[in-house]
Amino acid sequence: MSVAAISRRDPRLDQRLAADPAASVWVAASAGTGKTTVLTNRVLSLLLADTPPERILCLTFTKAAAAEMANRIARELGEWATISDPLLAKRLTELGDATPADDMLERARRLFAQVVDSPEGLRIATIHAFCQSLLRRFPLEAGLVPHFEVLDERSAAELMERARDEVLLEAQPEADAALAAALAEVTSHVSEEDFRALMAELANERGRVARALAKAGSLEEATKAFYRRLGLAAGESPVEVREKASADESLALAALLAATATLAHGSAADRERGAAIATWLASSPAERAQHFAAYASQFLTKDGAPRSTLATKGVREASPGAEPTLRAEATRLAAVVERLKAAITAKASAALLRLGAAVLAAYEGHKSQQGFLDYDDLILSTQQLLARRGAAWVLYKLDQGLDHILIDEAQDTNPDQWRVIAALAEEFFAGEGAREVVRTVFAVGDAKQSIFSFQRADPAAFEAMREHFAAQVAATEREWRSIALEVSFRSTPAVLRAVDAVFSRPEAADGVVVAG
Repeated sequence: MSVAAISRRDPRLDQRLAADPAASVWVAASAGTGKTTVLTNRVLSLLLADTPPERILCLTFTKAAAAEMANRIARELGEWATISDPLLAKRLTELGDATPADDMLERARRLFAQVVDSPEGLRIATIHAFCQSLLRRFPLEAGLVPHFEVLDERSAAELMERARDEVLLEAQPEADAALAAALAEVTSHVSEEDFRALMAELANERGRVARALAKAGSLEEATKAFYRRLGLAAGESPVEVREKASADESLALAALLAATATLAHGSAADRERGAAIATWLASSPAERAQHFAAYASQFLTKDGAPRSTLATKGVREASPGAEPTLRAEATRLAAVVERLKAAITAKASAALLRLGAAVLAAYEGHKSQQGFLDYDDLILSTQQLLARRGAAWVLYKLDQGLDHILIDEAQDTNPDQWRVIAALAEEFFAGEGAREVVRTVFAVGDAKQSIFSFQRADPAAFEAMREHFAAQVAATEREWRSIALEVSFRSTPAVLRAVDAVFSRPEAADGVVVAG
């Protein structure tokens, strides 16, 4: 019988399967299904299986969650050391679904002292705290000053505002023409409030920005990539798109003029459309480009789609060739409008990248001068440390002291944080790291409960990383389990039925319920 089949039948057994220290496990835990209990039981099971406390790393999302988990484990181990044998045996049976032998009881009683006496103890921390401790241990390998200080969120925001203001002062035509043009372009699209939000978003995504710039080789090459991605020639501007679309050689002039002559004999709407088209066609190419939007509106709706009616029945009957000519022009203009949107997007994006790169460079400069790191730097610097050449020694040192990684609230882990975790676990399943001792990865989370999108949490990454680790474990022929905890222990049937009814509607389920 598969684990999935067992899961649907017995939620308590499901929790035991998730806590099994011999398997790597990925748990999708809905609200109220015992997520924290499973996580705690997993650590207790690892300790009972003779795993040294310091070889377990549990990454939680908040300091409060880390403290709660540490307190739960300490409280349980403290009780194990003092309760009667029958009660302890009952506790251990509930944990592992097997009657414990006398030596297991004795081992359980010693665990509290073992954890307390361990030099490092249980490593339960937020991902940021873990990265900070790692960088403190290997500052030179990470390219950092050993005495670096970590900025709190408020101080980091103040420093970012200072960097932004410096760049805005520098963005004057006489000082930096390119930067001034970029500022003018960006501010032509957004309000002051939206501009602040854009700068904040760029700061949040600076890891991706830095990787994109590094991959392209320069700001100019990254800008060219925008245009290529949108199907444009490098630097192709909205003005150039309008000018090309308004040139004589781009128009079926004779056919369009004939169509306007026919429209002149139609209804009032036909005559109005025909006059507007004729006036535009009679203008110079430069004037046409200037009034391109008004001309296109005679053929297209506000959404940029060809109008359903371009000539009335009388015009179509009087001149059968008029409507096809107008229809062909509408199709051409729809394509031009799409290209125009692409050119506007490319130009604005390139300007934002130039401006953002300048702000981020100023921000990084201030931090570097003062030996500061912010919370994102802790993640990015650790990621770079583990990925760079020469990191083998760092990974070796970590690999020698780590056998089990547990990730709490995995749905709120962002892509950069996942890269750190993946790098830490890579040695578990490759080369000499895949040694005889059982080494596991455990994650628990629920995509439906992801609430930290402002910190770039990506629920899709939860599924992507599940597949990543499943493949790695499978390659070592060790046990992998994907378990769904779906039975709520803290709600009522009436509430659950109401929730099911709401999310049975596709529009409500979209982005919340994963199709299975």
